[in-house]
Amino acid sequence: MAPLVPQQQHEVHEDFTLSTLIQKIHTVLGPDGGLDSEHIDPNEIIHLMEQYSSNAKDWSQYTIFDHSRAYTRNLIDDGNGKFNLMILAWSKGQQSPIHNHAGSHCIMKVLDGELSETQYAWPKPSSSSPKQDSSALSEADSSDITDAVVTHADGDEKRPDGKQMKVINLTRLCPNEVTYIHDKIGLHRIANPDPEHGAVSLHLYTPPYQVCKTFEEDSGRARQGGKCTFYSVRGKRCSNKDSQL
Repeated sequence: MAPLVPQQQHEVHEDFTLSTLIQKIHTVLGPDGGLDSEHIDPNEIIHLMEQYSSNAKDWSQYTIFDHSRAYTRNLIDDGNGKFNLMILAWSKGQQSPIHNHAGSHCIMKVLDGELSETQYAWPKPSSSSPKQDSSALSEADSSDITDAVVTHADGDEKRPDGKQMKVINLTRLCPNEVTYIHDKIGLHRIANPDPEHGAVSLHLYTPPYQVCKTFEEDSGRARQGGKCTFYSVRGKRCSNKDSQL
């Protein structure tokens, strides 16, 4: 397995608050925009996330832990339906499943603690599947995965070869460091390796997505995940009926 690689340090600004970040994200994406718009460069949002210097006074009111779960999703801003900005509160020693992002761009910043990101290549098709040009599944391939079957844009079905998924990058993320993932890059898993302390991260998803796929590391089998629900919205704990926003 590849060694953990620390992210490059970036300049942060003490007077650049979370509220400032939210305002600037709205300005860059515009009232009708999102990172799926052709005129929007993801690097603009990545740079904004890098500029923000984590301050617990900004985000503690939105951060609710539940140590019976691996993590909680706490929505801060719904971006007029064009993006979701949320805080994930990670329980000690917990991790997400390997998952895709349903075509959404994901930009993540660590606010407190340390997290590790493991990126994986898309599972390769089995030798019995029809041939394809790429050795790994593309973004288009990712849209219709159920259990072990991948339906391509051309209508062909591919099954994973059942082998261990390939790790393409493993990164340690410290406070104020930022990472970016999209289905064109691959799949990933986020983990809090600390057995004693929780961790907090800020995530921007654009366009928002409601359902993702999860993958078995030892076989590449994909399963339909449940709806991506929120544990709280703007600091207020959701009831079950309110969590699927």
